[in-house]
Amino acid sequence: MLYTIEKANEFIRGNKETTGKKFYPDYHFAPPIGWTNDPNGVVIFNNELHLFYQHYPYKAEHGAMHWGHAKSKDGLHWQDLPVALAPDQDYDKGGVFSGSAIEKDGKLYVMYTGHLPDETDETKTRQNQNIAISEDGVTFKKYEGNPVLKEDNIPAGTSVVDFRDPKIFEKDGIYYSVIGSKTLDNKGQVILYRSEDLLNWEYVSVIFPYNPYLGTMVECPDLLLFKDKAVFILSAMDYVDEKGKVHSHISWLIEGEMDWENFEFQQTAIKEMDKGMDFYAPQTVKLAEERYLAIAWMQNWQANRPTYELGHNWFGQMTLPRLITVKDGQLQQRIPLKLLDLIKTKEKKLENGKISIEDTNYITFTIAANNVKIFDLFFTNEEGESLQFSYSSEKQGLFFSRKNTAYQISGEGDSSMEESDVLAIDTKKALSVQIFLDRSSIEIFINENETITSTFYVQKSFSLLQLNSQTEHLLEDLALGNIE
Repeated sequence: MLYTIEKANEFIRGNKETTGKKFYPDYHFAPPIGWTNDPNGVVIFNNELHLFYQHYPYKAEHGAMHWGHAKSKDGLHWQDLPVALAPDQDYDKGGVFSGSAIEKDGKLYVMYTGHLPDETDETKTRQNQNIAISEDGVTFKKYEGNPVLKEDNIPAGTSVVDFRDPKIFEKDGIYYSVIGSKTLDNKGQVILYRSEDLLNWEYVSVIFPYNPYLGTMVECPDLLLFKDKAVFILSAMDYVDEKGKVHSHISWLIEGEMDWENFEFQQTAIKEMDKGMDFYAPQTVKLAEERYLAIAWMQNWQANRPTYELGHNWFGQMTLPRLITVKDGQLQQRIPLKLLDLIKTKEKKLENGKISIEDTNYITFTIAANNVKIFDLFFTNEEGESLQFSYSSEKQGLFFSRKNTAYQISGEGDSSMEESDVLAIDTKKALSVQIFLDRSSIEIFINENETITSTFYVQKSFSLLQLNSQTEHLLEDLALGNIE
């Protein structure tokens, strides 16, 4: 099939009304039709937030990747825009893979990976990096000098097969790009390139050499530069933890120091960016000094896909934008205040441990310091389905479960994906919780520091919030809101 932007946009216009709405999100971003995965080109352009994303419009499954496009004034309400890029050149005919965007001289530059698979011999697959430029932020022209980076520009000892997901940023008047990679013996790493004009690029270093947290391949690397620290956000494949469990895909928040003389990042601290079951490939845009906005793909590569299996003609959605900042030397992840200002809330009280949450999709509460005891918080509906958010002394932390839902999510080999990883907390400190509940997803923000993000698929919307706890008045400052 010959892919073009025109064909993609014509197909979307003619078929988007066939998208099933049963699980389609009310306020999280999802494609108008078809498939989406990684967010690409998260950028501020003309005072609006632009989101480009991996997109295959023709089916709700992974195919020849295009770049879908949407924009928003507030990060909550999105306007669909025409497809920005299609795999229509010899150097990207296998797919316009992930990349990023940056503004320069009033124009929007995007850098993306061209994918050239070899179906008969994987060792002959190649990935290259390319530039496209837009004057209006909507219509793009691919640079006539593409590819700007290819296998000749890859350092010795590095795989020429897996070389993707460039994230561009500017420092001291020079443009840099961090690119996901791996060594010849399958050890994840990140490579750094630089340019003075975004068109001519040269190799600089392996900026983040292999360590076990980087697994067998690094995807979607993103370097955040704060005043007193550098932070890598990246996604790793096949990380093996200390218990021997293999995490086929995991997203890390890695603190460290940047050596700009040798162009090497030194890791000092690391944690999983989100403890939920559906969070991958986050990408940021710098808003100001010490402030970055991040959006991630709210799905999991290993999970089955109900909206595809049920013929709803769409799959994949994005998280809400989250602010990454540093406060008192500690990294924070929280919802931007401007977005919270759009949500009108009313304080409520539980009656016999229950409260109606019809027409509610935002819930917030606190638990006082030294009062964090065992609890189970259930979201329930008339079909007897439920979601569970709990603190367990046995598990020594918070966790989320979706096991009691009609459409079960399983992983490879029918492995269970019912319950999130446990989030360890200090029960001597107060607990502040914000819950964003959409038609098929939930994002839980805890103490402006930790998050648990997962999708779910139920027969009916949840109508009741029920608290099981031996502690009276456990939830303080309980407030409900409705995001429209």
